[in-house]
Amino acid sequence: LLKSIFRAAAPSRLRGSRHLNSIAMVEASPVSELVQALRTDMRAKLLDCLDEMPGRKVLVMDPSIVRPLDSIVTPQDLKDHSEQRFILTEHAVSVSCSQMIFLMSCCRAELIDRIAKQIVADKAARKDRMYVVVFLARKAEQCMEMLNRRGISANVKVRECAIHFFPFDGDILSMEAPGVFNEFHVMGDPSGAFYLAKALMFLQAKFGTIPTVHAIGAAGKTVVDIMLRLRKDEQMSDALKDPKPSQ
Repeated sequence: LLKSIFRAAAPSRLRGSRHLNSIAMVEASPVSELVQALRTDMRAKLLDCLDEMPGRKVLVMDPSIVRPLDSIVTPQDLKDHSEQRFILTEHAVSVSCSQMIFLMSCCRAELIDRIAKQIVADKAARKDRMYVVVFLARKAEQCMEMLNRRGISANVKVRECAIHFFPFDGDILSMEAPGVFNEFHVMGDPSGAFYLAKALMFLQAKFGTIPTVHAIGAAGKTVVDIMLRLRKDEQMSDALKDPKPSQ
């Protein structure tokens, strides 16, 4: 599917690519070149997000995103943009940095409990620290509710980092969003479908309009309906910015 989408959207002049985790070159194609462009874009977004918090900071990462992040950034990238790096576990970490950034998937609301434990442990140790929770790729309603239930919403700043895709090969992208099915079909929450539509709109804005989109099932139809609505909104916005001169 991705290959057919990219063949329809990719300019024929593009050539060359790199393997996602090494310097070995993959077969040159428009698809691999576009995946490489996405990787570059996602890397810039993540590092820019970390740099929004200037000064010394410690990065605490959701264990489920560590391997996907390897497809975007190198260990040296993270080292250059944070003082120390830890995996978010049941146990609080003891560090001296005045800023702590929690980087987590929006599909892992249960990890909010671990963040709460860290904040409680720091308070008990009388450590004054600023906490920032960065959700990939969006602030899910479940996560925001968990922050409120654990009584720590006032202690943390919440950010979004719009990393919608992780490139796992020269022509394969994954959204790493296993909770979307449960959100849509069990909980009746369409926010996952909305952000999937936003992700596809991002692809189209970057590489060109996808000429044909087929929807399978209720969730797929919802995604397509949202895409059509977003496209109409963009067209209306463009028309307002550049109105046609009256004759």
